[in-house]
Amino acid sequence: MVKLLILFFQLFILIFLATYFITNSFIVTFDINELQYTFSSNLLLFLFLLLMISAFIVQLFYFKSRYNLQKYFLLKNNKKLKEGYDYFVKAMIALANKDKKNAVIASNKMKKLIKDDQGLSLLLNAEIFKIEKKYQELSLLHEEMIKNKNTEALGYKGLMEENIIKQDYHHAFIYGEKLFQINPYIDKLYLTLVSIIAKTRNWNQLIYLSKEAYNKKIIDLKLFNKNTGIAHYEISKIKKESDPEDSLNLILKAIKLCGPFPPFIKLYLEILIIKNDISKINKIIKKYWNSEPSSSLRNIISEFLKKHNMSKLENIKFIIKGSNDHKESKKLLVDFAIINNDWSIARENVKGLIQLNPDREICEFMAALEMGEFNDIQKRDSWMLRAENANLDEIWICQITNIPQNNWSSVSDSGHFNSLEWRRPKMLGTNILKNG
Repeated sequence: MVKLLILFFQLFILIFLATYFITNSFIVTFDINELQYTFSSNLLLFLFLLLMISAFIVQLFYFKSRYNLQKYFLLKNNKKLKEGYDYFVKAMIALANKDKKNAVIASNKMKKLIKDDQGLSLLLNAEIFKIEKKYQELSLLHEEMIKNKNTEALGYKGLMEENIIKQDYHHAFIYGEKLFQINPYIDKLYLTLVSIIAKTRNWNQLIYLSKEAYNKKIIDLKLFNKNTGIAHYEISKIKKESDPEDSLNLILKAIKLCGPFPPFIKLYLEILIIKNDISKINKIIKKYWNSEPSSSLRNIISEFLKKHNMSKLENIKFIIKGSNDHKESKKLLVDFAIINNDWSIARENVKGLIQLNPDREICEFMAALEMGEFNDIQKRDSWMLRAENANLDEIWICQITNIPQNNWSSVSDSGHFNSLEWRRPKMLGTNILKNG
């Protein structure tokens, strides 16, 4: 509406001026050399209007022709791009089918049609070099890709993966960290970086990376606590001898994050021994035992107490007070009753543990009881035979490789981070690891 009013106003002004000049015409005279020219102002007005109209027509024709020309070139360029992208798709399909010949042909045709999109060419060349196993050329191409904003992330990803294959975990992490800064949300990037950190044992980086990932909502609180706790545990283990006080603070942070995880409790007890803080040990063991008794914690407590000559039954009774009826408490008491030759306590508590198919550990307790109390070789051998055919004891087993190990470690013996779980072996023979 406003534009229409402005147009009418402009027409009104134009008509007004034209009417004014026509009704108030005058004679225009000027000399050129010796000749004098005289004409009416109306003629001057007519010539001016004719010039304006001609300029408008020429301008209209110019812009219309220019628009049609631009439209023509745009359609032609779009057609080339469409053909180029079609060849890109054909090349990717050929690569998926491991058809290197047709992939190269389609790639060359694409490059002729799409000259400005260097990113597509780099991406396609990278896939071709992978198929051709030209790893040196691929590495150079990845270096080229990180110079292009569109392919920067793919370049860093390629360089990270190259160095992982070469087991150069130092450079793999450098490229992975840069990739994380560019796009931390790439699928499984955080987990890949964690596995690299585990290889390089750079636990401070694990704390920093986990914090960043949690703040960006890439990981949940449970995984953040677990991985950060493991990092504190590993640093505490490193500082155990050189700085036991700092080591103690770190392991307490790990326990706060992850709860009373048995391997963390083991390190906690070892630090207390180094600090010669013996008076706290039984109290600490009792606290965590009554919080969550388990076979893995029992194994750790049993090994620790035997190693440091703290095997008195009074210690065990103090520890299990409050959880006497728990299966694991009874096993702990039976184990140390046998060590202390207290056969009555051992038999009294082992009764409730013997079932139709007792596990290997119960069979071994019974064998020790028969031999220790009555020197009955025949019964001992009978129980040991049953032990060989009984369910295997729980042990740490890698979830990825199914390889067992007695002692927990943040990186399994088969090289995987935080992959160990405490369970009975499913398909193993009778020969089980005895040392971690």
